[in-house]
Amino acid sequence: RNHMSPSNCKAIEGQKDQESHKDQSINMDEETSRPQDEKLQNLNDKDGESTYEKSPVPANTSSAQERPDETKLSKSQIKKRKRWEKKMEIKRRRKQQEKDTRLAKAKAEGRDVEAERREAAERTANGDGWRRRHAMWEKKMVQASSSFQVCLDCSFEDQMTAKEINSLASQLRYCYASNRRSPMPCYLSATSVVGETLQHLENVAGFSEWSHKAFTCTGEPLEKHFQSKLSSVVYLTSDSENVLETLSPETVYVIGGIVDRNRLKRAAIERAEALGVQTAKLPLDSHLQEMQTTKVLTCNHVFDIIMKYKEIVCGGSSQQPWRQALMDVLPNRKGAKFVPLGQEKSDTSENKQIESTEAK
Repeated sequence: RNHMSPSNCKAIEGQKDQESHKDQSINMDEETSRPQDEKLQNLNDKDGESTYEKSPVPANTSSAQERPDETKLSKSQIKKRKRWEKKMEIKRRRKQQEKDTRLAKAKAEGRDVEAERREAAERTANGDGWRRRHAMWEKKMVQASSSFQVCLDCSFEDQMTAKEINSLASQLRYCYASNRRSPMPCYLSATSVVGETLQHLENVAGFSEWSHKAFTCTGEPLEKHFQSKLSSVVYLTSDSENVLETLSPETVYVIGGIVDRNRLKRAAIERAEALGVQTAKLPLDSHLQEMQTTKVLTCNHVFDIIMKYKEIVCGGSSQQPWRQALMDVLPNRKGAKFVPLGQEKSDTSENKQIESTEAK
């Protein structure tokens, strides 16, 4: 050291100071990096137990990790997500309550629930359940050969937004499900199903099996798919001057697959006029006094009204099947007020045109 220059001595002393600072920082890092739970082990609660043992564990850790970072969402998006989560939680609780109610009812009736579950599992494994349901479906479809057909014309996709196309795909699903549940189903088809509409339907589990339940989905346009039956096609649109009084068994009733929030005016009737087919509208004005919302109905509501009318007429349960069908199908949110009985409007003059054309 005596032979070292003053500059070398200062450099060595600086290195020693840096090493001492590093040691101190390492010790501090070890203190801070020590898990917080280890510190909590030394703390006792009122019962003398370790608070580390009582530290709560998040219930839905995986779902919390899957959620997007709330800092990247706006306040409105966070509120919407919370409302959706609350809605899903209510739905889950309701399903559980319904399940508990069915179980309690079965036990009160003295049924062996476990035995019934085993029998159901055996029927599923043997295919007996499928054969029984298929036989019931075939029995219901016997009358369909002498009934009318319904087609949903989906040729308006290029005029709709992505959200509207998604809604249309949902309405197609509702129509298919309603036809399956109906005691008197009909042959249902959807034409011009391409692009995003087809993609939404292909994402539905079991869509490839829909064709076995009287449903035909094709990319062909309406005029090509029903080329030999264009004379018996009736396009349903609220812009028509002809009121539909009865349903003809040899007719193909076409519902325009439009979800436009009342934006595309006269799109359906212009499509019908371009094809040169007949048009008609449901007798809403004859039976409805007023509605709190628009009288424009969704595709599945129109389909349900037609099917309910058919069911009522065949069952003979009402002398005014259209009125009863509207009352059964229209949702409460529409706020529909019906014309008092005996004061229904007569549209016989307007119906002559459609009835005479059908007769030809």
